[in-house]
Amino acid sequence: MMIISVYIPATSANMGPGFDCMGIALDLWNELHIELADDIQIDIEGFGEDFLPRDETNLVVQCFRLLFDRCQRPFPGVHIKMVNRIPIAAGLGSSAAALVGGLLAANVLLDSPFTRAQILRFAVEDEGHPDNVAPAFLGGAVLAYLHEDGVTHVNLPLRDNFTFVAVTPSFPLLTETARSVLPPLVKREDAIFNMAHAGFLTAALTTGNVALLRKSLRDRLHQDARKSLIPAYDEVVAAALGAGAIGTVLSGAGPTLLSIVEGGPSSNHVAKAMVDAFAANEIVANAHVLAPASIGAYTHVRMKGVHHHG
Repeated sequence: MMIISVYIPATSANMGPGFDCMGIALDLWNELHIELADDIQIDIEGFGEDFLPRDETNLVVQCFRLLFDRCQRPFPGVHIKMVNRIPIAAGLGSSAAALVGGLLAANVLLDSPFTRAQILRFAVEDEGHPDNVAPAFLGGAVLAYLHEDGVTHVNLPLRDNFTFVAVTPSFPLLTETARSVLPPLVKREDAIFNMAHAGFLTAALTTGNVALLRKSLRDRLHQDARKSLIPAYDEVVAAALGAGAIGTVLSGAGPTLLSIVEGGPSSNHVAKAMVDAFAANEIVANAHVLAPASIGAYTHVRMKGVHHHG
């Protein structure tokens, strides 16, 4: 019997101006441990253990069905153990982690009929945009776009002087809700503003230029519309900057706020300031101080004492 384990990092999408095309993998990992079986059994530990589905509507099971169908193979069932460290509906890529993990595991159990590029494309097509899926798959900071012939992606070589503080208030925010508040049209000057700042952001991350990074974390396409969904947004951002953060952005669709901090020591001050600012508005929040994850999702197969990394 083959047991496949998949480890998938959290991701933060958009990073301010990089709406729907930029994201970064963070050192907070979900695990899936899966074997083929005659039925569906799902054991969930951590986030979602009290509400995620334990039947074939589970996203990981749907990934298996998708790949088995594409290979025209009958899908018997799976036993899945999920270890969820990434908060759900928080803007830290929990659905991308399930997608990427499920597809990678299914591919291995099918004897790898699909390349990693194909798996990435399936995941992006399913999610609709690559800004979480690509960094979850590839690690690091990623710029990606789904073209007709597949996913074009570039890994940005990150300087190691940045730490990321992710603060998640204790209310979920569904991506659909956060998308519904976006205006259908944007002004030309706002599009130009975002193009310029996404370029600045790319340069700042790869050169480690803190002054440029401070200027580049601005956006006019999504954050202003979405911050109304997050009570105390302005106060938390002000607290982070006051405690020494370079800048603070919405992580994905929110409600997590992501601060970028130079070096490690001041990151705990920033985390405390942000949590305290939420608390002053009677909102409980949890902070994670995270390094970037330099690698993306990976698999590990166990079989009768034989170990294989892939």
